[in-house]
Amino acid sequence: MKYKNIAVSGKIIASGSTTLAWELAKKLGWRFHTAGEIMRQYCQEKGWPIERYKDIPDEIDKEVDEKAREMLEKEEKIVYEGWLAGWLTRDLPHVFRVLCVAPLEVRIERFAERERVSKKEAREKVTFRDKTTIEKHQRLYKIKDQFDKRYFHLVIETDKMAPEEEVKLVLDKLNLAKK
Repeated sequence: MKYKNIAVSGKIIASGSTTLAWELAKKLGWRFHTAGEIMRQYCQEKGWPIERYKDIPDEIDKEVDEKAREMLEKEEKIVYEGWLAGWLTRDLPHVFRVLCVAPLEVRIERFAERERVSKKEAREKVTFRDKTTIEKHQRLYKIKDQFDKRYFHLVIETDKMAPEEEVKLVLDKLNLAKK
């Protein structure tokens, strides 16, 4: 197989990327990792409380991103999910990169349902997180657009299909679908 790992990015919060990555990992029997999990583990190792994420120095973000990239460069059979997953692995030819997108209103609805908050609160949180995350990545890496389609092999509009269909689409692209 040409691809040894899969990197799934979501256009920020509630895009469906974690669901897709988790379902792919289960279907393939591969390991599943997320940027958030690696950050939590790293903070625990360094004694930095994850609750203070917004105060975490940029260098730590960069170290965590480098740790993820290194894992995807050296190991195999990993499905990795993170906002920078596609951009971080853009020059790794053995990583298949997927971008999950959904309209803002769909993402707000998903977030409100998942977090059990009002749509008004969901809108505030989603738009704030979108803005601050993109600004941070632009500052850290001088990225103009981390979701530029040229970084990805496949873009999935997650509001247009069910998660099972998304998994099948990725497996078809990888020629791994069961015939």
